[in-house]
Amino acid sequence: MAGETPASPDKYRILSLDGGGLGTLVSLGILKRIEQERPGFLDQVQVVAGTSAGAISALILAAALRPSEGLEAARNLWLTPGLFSRSLRDRLGALVGRTALVPNEAMARALTGVLGRKTLGALHRHVVIPAFQLDAPARRASMDDQAQHAWRPRVFHNIRGQEEGGSSVKEEVLLVDLALRSSATPIVSPVYQGYVDGGLFAVNPTLMAIAQVMGAGAATLNDLLVLSLGTGNTMSHMKGYNESWGYARWLLNLRQPMALLAASIQANVEAIDFQTRMLLPRGNVLRVDPPMPFNPGKNVEQQVATMDHHVKRFDLTQTLEWVDTSGWMSPHETSPR
Repeated sequence: MAGETPASPDKYRILSLDGGGLGTLVSLGILKRIEQERPGFLDQVQVVAGTSAGAISALILAAALRPSEGLEAARNLWLTPGLFSRSLRDRLGALVGRTALVPNEAMARALTGVLGRKTLGALHRHVVIPAFQLDAPARRASMDDQAQHAWRPRVFHNIRGQEEGGSSVKEEVLLVDLALRSSATPIVSPVYQGYVDGGLFAVNPTLMAIAQVMGAGAATLNDLLVLSLGTGNTMSHMKGYNESWGYARWLLNLRQPMALLAASIQANVEAIDFQTRMLLPRGNVLRVDPPMPFNPGKNVEQQVATMDHHVKRFDLTQTLEWVDTSGWMSPHETSPR
């Protein structure tokens, strides 16, 4: 039984957590299994990037003195009683399309219970958190056009270095506010402080994290190691060749509702994974996204049980081999528990 394993000092480690609602429990479950097999693995991370639900998990991990100590807190937050409950008024408003499906007050309370009033500047690890601003000063507005506004992707982080575009170091911002900004999924959740879900442009935040690290001069491409975790691959597809499909098929099909949105999200995730693998040296990045049924259950309890079952069954052999050989941890001290 090995103790905690020291990291290889010449590597810079990025942990990237996809957005995906309750599916973030899949990412956390995989992390827990890796940590059990390779003690000290998670505490070697320099940057935790997360989008939407992944942002919530990332901020909780980064706020802990050691990320491994934040795993249970991150999981338990999603099991908070009443987290997804709605009043009759909320249900009626959502039914006619006037309000979001789920209010964010319960999530705000749960986040405050875990993160308190900690700020971005108080974190023990670097983070990269995307969110989409609905009303921002236009990027290329002239002095005479200061009133021009546009929606704009934003990236919040605490990596000191050059700041450009929508990248922003705001050390005084509350972690709870960051989490609610990045996870404000349109239709599902209310807009928060003028922001909605970062998944609109970065469901998989891996490239965002790489860009921030490179922009700050913290590491070279050769030194980067990236573990990118998904929220469960449902293997979705559509059988068609030359069909003339309208919005009914793309959005309203009962067997595959909102197929257009699902396809866009999956394309975003896989495109970023491909670009990352092409950008980094071979062997410096690993993507882990366990297979998951399209419909994991009718309620939260069933969904959690289904995800836990599939995470437990997932073969970690390739993942542990990568941990052992990539330089994430010292080779002579990677004995399993």
